[in-house]
Amino acid sequence: MKGGKYLLILDNVWQGFDIRVLGVPDPANGSKVVVVSRTLDACDPMQTGRNVKVEAMCWKDAMSLFLYNKGNVIKQLPIEKIAMEVLRECAGLPIAITTIGAALRNNDDAGVWGDTLRALKKCTGESEGMEKKVFDILKLSYAFLDGTIG
Repeated sequence: MKGGKYLLILDNVWQGFDIRVLGVPDPANGSKVVVVSRTLDACDPMQTGRNVKVEAMCWKDAMSLFLYNKGNVIKQLPIEKIAMEVLRECAGLPIAITTIGAALRNNDDAGVWGDTLRALKKCTGESEGMEKKVFDILKLSYAFLDGTIG
């Protein structure tokens, strides 16, 4: 990185720290450091220049992403109604929408969709805070992998 331009992306930062301990040179030459965190508090100690809070997706965009990930079964009744409720439970979180959509991709079993909806309602109903909600939804998608659901 010495002398040249760079873009350094630090993803999933939970706590702020002095970025100089990484040996990152001063970005005076137009280089950039991007910090991705679920909490703005992590950015404060890092003396970030500009903070951008990313909000949950609007319904239209969430629907578009869900339809992209879910396969062709969503148009089948009664799955279509359940699918809309599943999407609502994903609360506009892109990682939840893509994970659950991919897990249910091309699954035409309304029972599995219903089980997923019940599990999502349980996750999101018990969750405190965004991090917990995302973790619970990802944990649910893991259940698809090990065969606990579906």
